[in-house]
Amino acid sequence: MERPGSGRNATFENVTDPRIKYCDPIGIPRIYNTPNLFKFVQTPDCVYIFHETGSYWRQIAMNKEHPKDPGPSWWGDSVGKYEGNTLVVDTIGFNDKTRLDHLGRPHTDALHLTERWRRVDPQTLQLDLTFDDPKAYTRPFPGRRLFQLSHREFIDNSCSYSENEQMQENMINAIVKPPSK
Repeated sequence: MERPGSGRNATFENVTDPRIKYCDPIGIPRIYNTPNLFKFVQTPDCVYIFHETGSYWRQIAMNKEHPKDPGPSWWGDSVGKYEGNTLVVDTIGFNDKTRLDHLGRPHTDALHLTERWRRVDPQTLQLDLTFDDPKAYTRPFPGRRLFQLSHREFIDNSCSYSENEQMQENMINAIVKPPSK
């Protein structure tokens, strides 16, 4: 049973979220549910998305095909193209070690994620997602996020096992300890 660290079924006791337990990469699309910044950098061959969360980055090969057998990875294999003013990112080749969101919704190695990024006005970026994972869900389903432009610079925000261990000792264990008699 999933025991997430946030949401309606949140628990700090025996949490199963590998992001919280081991500082595993957060993965996509879950990273877009964090309140941290990200930046796009485009070169002639790639679009890179740099994330403040954990100092992660993604490489999106432009106008190329996926390899025949992309090995499973934390971030999957991403290829992109422009359809008008929309950046369309197609990602396959995920491992099954991340979650779709902070509530613990799972996915399998069959996840096929399509992201459609477009600027709806000078201050707003819209992300439309299509999730297709026939091993985990009966049919594809959509999602949408809106992001507001920020002029703040990235701050140091990394996950380290020692910091998680310290948080476990100082905060979580203190919360879940039964009251003394």
